[in-house]
Amino acid sequence: MGQVHLSELLDIESVQVIQDSFSKMTGMASVLTDENGTPITKGSNFTTFCYELTRRSAIGKARCEKCDRSGAKETMKSGRVTVYSCHAGLCDFAAPIIVDGRFMGAFVGGQVLLQKPDEDQIRQVAWDLGIDPEAYVSAVRKIPVISKEKMEEAAGFLYKVANVMSTMAYTSYINLVRNREFKNVTKMKNEFISTVNYNLMKPLQEMLFLAQSINRSELSEDSSKKLYTLEKMNQKVINALADAMEYSELTKFDSEIVETDYNLHNLCEGLNLTYQGRLLEKNVKFELLIDEDVPVNVFGDATRIRQILANLLNNSVQYTNEGKITLHVSVKRTTYGILVVFEIRDTGVGMPREQLEDIRHMFAMATENQAIDEDMLKFGLGLTSQLVAAVYGKVQVESTPGEGTAFVVTIPQIATSV
Repeated sequence: MGQVHLSELLDIESVQVIQDSFSKMTGMASVLTDENGTPITKGSNFTTFCYELTRRSAIGKARCEKCDRSGAKETMKSGRVTVYSCHAGLCDFAAPIIVDGRFMGAFVGGQVLLQKPDEDQIRQVAWDLGIDPEAYVSAVRKIPVISKEKMEEAAGFLYKVANVMSTMAYTSYINLVRNREFKNVTKMKNEFISTVNYNLMKPLQEMLFLAQSINRSELSEDSSKKLYTLEKMNQKVINALADAMEYSELTKFDSEIVETDYNLHNLCEGLNLTYQGRLLEKNVKFELLIDEDVPVNVFGDATRIRQILANLLNNSVQYTNEGKITLHVSVKRTTYGILVVFEIRDTGVGMPREQLEDIRHMFAMATENQAIDEDMLKFGLGLTSQLVAAVYGKVQVESTPGEGTAFVVTIPQIATSV
């Protein structure tokens, strides 16, 4: 509780509306302060006498702060509204906001007079503070004079408001604590999953490398088929681990969409350089095609889009041993913006019909914001489908065994002139 502040527990904009309404209704000044007396709302109906003159004086400011501390201490002790007079003769009051037994702040109001001021006394205070006496008297004449009954009534209303705020703040505090505990547990789980997956990934990759290095010409047909099945199963496990690790990394950070102006052409050119380099050791060519009408600058979540494309390209690289991988970027115009279409086509091994239908089903589930079961993660595309759904996109897939696979991702963006 010691590290939680009132500004974290209350909707300050809503408090500001209540505070402004209170000041307009009563003619009194008001402000919400934290436990140290620091304002966390904008002051309402502050008087020239107090804030433009008295507190502008070094001596006056020191005396005002002493009065504020005295009022705050009395409020903290009693736990109830406190009415007090300031050194300059104004009447103030404060109502405490207490959460879980701790004083979190106070709703302070006042800067009024209970009777007509003694102008000679006001002039003397002005001399003490180094303020022009006539300006000081002129300012005090503008301060409202209210009855003691009205002051007590207003103080009682403020006390009720402070009690409501205390309840609201306590509820927010409980929710905040639970949320922080949940985040801590989630973080620990993610770190555990990442560590376990990393420790599993390395030996699996080594096993796959050893299996691929075996000379199949020395094996019987049956042994060769079993070895191929073993490689395939090993690769699926590696895909699932990679997906889980990537998901763990993603959930360490804020999952909200972060949209900015970005250069779409540069993003695609960066992928072009990356995958041309990755395919140097393979008999595979990488080709980037960007239609002429594709805008250079767009508004969207560049980080997620880059991750979507990288995941799909990684899939193509993995299952393509000869031929070509193409990233084709085009656009479709709409009334609200544009649809950027990313088509990733390869000449890889392709997918059997059953696997293709499973992946289509997985993409459909993600678009409908449904959970993806563990079986879907075995294809290594579970996270990709969730990312596409997060940016309000759609993904389609076509594949023919022995001929290749094509993924088509359509994502709404806004063209900009930056």
